[in-house]
Amino acid sequence: MKTLKEYFNELNDNRQSGKVKHLISEILVIALCAVCSGVQTVFEIGEFAEVKKDWLKNEVGLLLENGVPSHDTIGRVLAMINPKQFQNLFISWIEQSLNIPAGSYIHIDGKTLRGSASEQSRGIHLVSAFAHEAGVVLGQIKCAEKSNEITAIPELLNLLKLKSSIITIDAMGCQKEIAKEITKKKCDYVLALKENQPAAYNDVKDYFSIEDKDFQNTLLRFETLDIGHGREERREYFLSTNINWFAEKNKWANLKSFGMVKSTVRCKGKQYSEKRYFISSIEDINEFVTAVRTHWTIENTLHWSLDVIFRDDECQIREKNTAENIAILRRICFNRMKMYQNGKTLKRKKMLCTFDDSFRFNVLFS
Repeated sequence: MKTLKEYFNELNDNRQSGKVKHLISEILVIALCAVCSGVQTVFEIGEFAEVKKDWLKNEVGLLLENGVPSHDTIGRVLAMINPKQFQNLFISWIEQSLNIPAGSYIHIDGKTLRGSASEQSRGIHLVSAFAHEAGVVLGQIKCAEKSNEITAIPELLNLLKLKSSIITIDAMGCQKEIAKEITKKKCDYVLALKENQPAAYNDVKDYFSIEDKDFQNTLLRFETLDIGHGREERREYFLSTNINWFAEKNKWANLKSFGMVKSTVRCKGKQYSEKRYFISSIEDINEFVTAVRTHWTIENTLHWSLDVIFRDDECQIREKNTAENIAILRRICFNRMKMYQNGKTLKRKKMLCTFDDSFRFNVLFS
């Protein structure tokens, strides 16, 4: 099994060979350790390297034949690395590290690195694939902005090795071509259906509004009730495998069902309801319920953790390659912390990585 350092060593190094004093793999290991400790800037990575040089050499095993690199050298290398190649190495590393079993739920969603925005740019937008059961990022890909997720998602899917997974995407990804790409991967999909697909949305909405009793009895149904903190939320899940009426049924690859979730919330004497609609290639109501219920974990687990624990949005590096490459390092740290099972919360693991050299070593390299 290859180490992270060995993966880093596979990156193209475009520096003039006669002037290279520091290995690209060692610079990235230093940056990884620094990011894991909570640093936010290239200058801070350089400071970390200077303070921790004995630990990096004696414990991590770096050669550091010419001492530790300066923050200027670190910055030039991070700006030089091709983020696409780095993304591909990230995916290869996680595929080697984890076995994602068939039938896993994979959630896809985008996130903008707000700190990378400027007057001239809206910032880097990364579309990530998140494995629900394992709790890790499987891969990510950059696109110009949220509206470009439609083209980025198929590209991300092509990079991933998935086995009969159930893939969920919000309404931006509810596209015929994306359903086709998922089907090509021999996976299933549950896609949120909204007004960006007006014909399909209105047809499915009308279909579920029919009040005929016999019709209602043909639906697969599941109900959940969550009560707490003076709030009651009832969710009713409906799945229909009757697609014969749908005019575009042959345009959606492997289409097998339509779903609806009705959420009713009671709080402080008030009540409100919401209905959400889905287009899907699964026929099992339990799989549908799990797919819908767990999709939020990419937002509430991954994106929340990156923002609150790793301070993703606070990083104001605007050099595009550098910002994207540090974002990849941050996601390697996230995955390593999730994979390191010691009974502690992610927040506590992050704190210990900041203060405890031995703990940081175990998380990243054990």
